Amino acid sequence: MKKRTGRNPLAKTQARRCTFLSGLVVLAGATVTARAAQIQLVQAERWKGRATDQTVRRDTLPAARGGIFDRNGRPLAVSREEYDAYFAPGEVRDRDVVVEAIVRTAGLDGRARARLNRGERGWIPIGRVDGRIRAALEEGVSGGVHFEPVVTRVYPEGSIARSLLGSVDERGKGRTGLEYVLDSLLVGTEGEIVFRRDGRGDLYPARDAGATPPRPGKDVWLTIDVELQEIAEGALTRALEETGASGGDVVMADPRTGELLAVASRRSDRGFGVPAFTDPYEPGSTVKPFLLATLLQEGRASLEDRVDVEGGEWRTPYRTIRDVHGYDTLTVAEVIQHSSNIGAAKLAARLEPGLQYAWLRDFGFGTPTGVEVPSESAGLLRRPGQWSALSQESLAYGYELLVTSVQLVSAYGALANGGVLLRPELLRVVREPEGRVTWQSRPTPLRRVVRRGIADTVTAVLSSVVSEAGTGRRAAIATVPIAGKTGTARIASGGSYGDRRYAASFVGYAPAGDARLVILTKLEDPKGSYYGGGTAAPVSRGVIQAILAGEDPDLVDGGDLRDEPDASADGLDWRQAAAPRSLGPTEETPFRFASAGGEIEETAFAAELPPRELVVPDVRGLSIRAAVARLHRAGLRAEVTASGDVRGQEPAPGVGAVRGAKVLLR
Repeated sequence: MKKRTGRNPLAKTQARRCTFLSGLVVLAGATVTARAAQIQLVQAERWKGRATDQTVRRDTLPAARGGIFDRNGRPLAVSREEYDAYFAPGEVRDRDVVVEAIVRTAGLDGRARARLNRGERGWIPIGRVDGRIRAALEEGVSGGVHFEPVVTRVYPEGSIARSLLGSVDERGKGRTGLEYVLDSLLVGTEGEIVFRRDGRGDLYPARDAGATPPRPGKDVWLTIDVELQEIAEGALTRALEETGASGGDVVMADPRTGELLAVASRRSDRGFGVPAFTDPYEPGSTVKPFLLATLLQEGRASLEDRVDVEGGEWRTPYRTIRDVHGYDTLTVAEVIQHSSNIGAAKLAARLEPGLQYAWLRDFGFGTPTGVEVPSESAGLLRRPGQWSALSQESLAYGYELLVTSVQLVSAYGALANGGVLLRPELLRVVREPEGRVTWQSRPTPLRRVVRRGIADTVTAVLSSVVSEAGTGRRAAIATVPIAGKTGTARIASGGSYGDRRYAASFVGYAPAGDARLVILTKLEDPKGSYYGGGTAAPVSRGVIQAILAGEDPDLVDGGDLRDEPDASADGLDWRQAAAPRSLGPTEETPFRFASAGGEIEETAFAAELPPRELVVPDVRGLSIRAAVARLHRAGLRAEVTASGDVRGQEPAPGVGAVRGAKVLLR
């Protein structure tokens, strides 16, 4: 038998198969290793990001918006932190017990109980709760309750100054008013919280991942006094109701600093904004004091010069100018006192058009004041090259000129402040969340418009306007000397003056000679009497009386009056000197400033009214309103500590007292 040689074919086949399979295993291992290296080394960040996206969620923590406060620190707009509460049933053992505790603590109803019992997975909403309820839930519920912070905006003073404050949108960003203008200051820095997702897809806070706490925005203090604002808004509301006017303004400012103390402004056709800043109008006779100041400063007239006022009707080649009352001749002072349009028109002819324009411009007309509000109007003051043959006369008594109420208050503030025009201020202090002051306003003088002596002379003339012989006599108060001017102007609409459409106004300051308050009242379309002296002047008088009494009697009529007559006026007690209110870490001081004409004298803060012996009247048995009114007419002030009718008074009736003294009503 022949012997076989060589390898077994089967063995060879098996060997080849083993080699092939080994190669496949090595190749597969190499492929897996390469892919793992690619994933873990080359594409590590990509896959880590995908894993994070699937298992981790990052939510922002809203930052508390900074607060807006009045000049004395009373909150006008603040952020309140609330919480969206959730129940996680998978985290508790005895669900029924926990649900009952939640319902009882949060004060939920039966439908909420059913909802909490019905859900099986995830977080079940409990509702929005405040900090007090959150603390109670954390203390009274063993577990399974989670909270997400939510910041809401609240306005503690309700409707007071709301048009000025504005509003925020659903994201907490400023939408209108000061909320919009000051948004970059008020908005805070958002924080962050991390959630992880478990195997069932439910989210839970990743406590080990940490959280970035939010940082609140800055707080802003305004120059507004909320109590004066309330008086102004109440006075405007009553004036609109009693006169049937379609709108109006009541604006108060401190002439020593330019600070706006109250801005009440309403129009029937306006939903947003503050018309006192944005809606210019023809001011009428309230511009005549600036004509007088110009004539005196330029040496073109004296108070004793006489002007032929044509018996109340003057026919010119272009038109007929009429006065309400007919006089043959008037002195320059009497032209202002009796508000003669004819006299003003003739006096304006003593000025060159360029000079008349320049002085109106120097008093701030035709330019924005720069106050911190959206869409402030510059008004309208055309250059002399655009004037017609009628313009110089028209400008003399307040036509062909558009001003805002704040511009007019600022211009009168220059007369009240000895001839210095200050920029109106609405923003007083900016504070960090921890209380550190980062910015504080200072009085900003723009220019000296007229010499102090000229301003004092104009003030004396305006004091005669608020007297029995002047058009502003219904603004007079026995206890405080007031300087002011009335105005009545027709309202233009659609390119022409409407039939019996008028703007009645009064602008004044007190105490005359050492003013601490400038006040403007303007009413649009009053029904019946439409003269400024008959409609606007009494409103200003009522506001000043309310400040002196500490509260507006008309607001309560038999109700309680607060026993803080001086605090409500922020130091506007005109019987004694008072330093400005401290702002905390920084402090206000009297100021000096320079101008082209040299240093301007330091501003004074109060005047001592001359004492005068009076007899205290008997007001027992009268209503609070009637008693306060009688004391004001007698030259005395009221301090009220009771409601209803007056049961007692101190000092007693018939006792002597100095002018401006207080009478305590019980």
